[in-house]
Amino acid sequence: MFKELSRTLGTICALVLAMIVVIFSTAFIISGEESTYYKQESPEQIIDTVLKIALTEQQKKGKSLFKTNCAACHKLFKKAVGPGLYGVTDRYEKEWLYKWIHNSAALIKSGDVQAVALYNEYNQANMNSFPNLTKEDIDAILDYIESSKN
Repeated sequence: MFKELSRTLGTICALVLAMIVVIFSTAFIISGEESTYYKQESPEQIIDTVLKIALTEQQKKGKSLFKTNCAACHKLFKKAVGPGLYGVTDRYEKEWLYKWIHNSAALIKSGDVQAVALYNEYNQANMNSFPNLTKEDIDAILDYIESSKN
């Protein structure tokens, strides 16, 4: 009787183990198949795709200027070397932004409270000066940055 019970329990354990292997194998196969049909994109990739469709000419110019002058140190939505720039026009007045972008070192040296605070927040890392950017260029960059809201 003990041998029969032992054999029955062994058979049940083997069946349960086989079912577990089948379930995990099936889950593994299905998850692999889904990844061939669905590729998850980062929020910035999705926004970039949407922006390609919806950008105005000024925003396209701003995007190009952003990539050339800003993208090495800034991201739209997260800190990098410098702050994430999304919402920058809500945090600072445009005239201040022109001064900061044209020559942040001079603005810091003048004792501007916002400039000194930003400089200190980022471990006193100097932002490059961009005296060659016109106010229209900066407006285009800011327009591009803020267009990422939509």
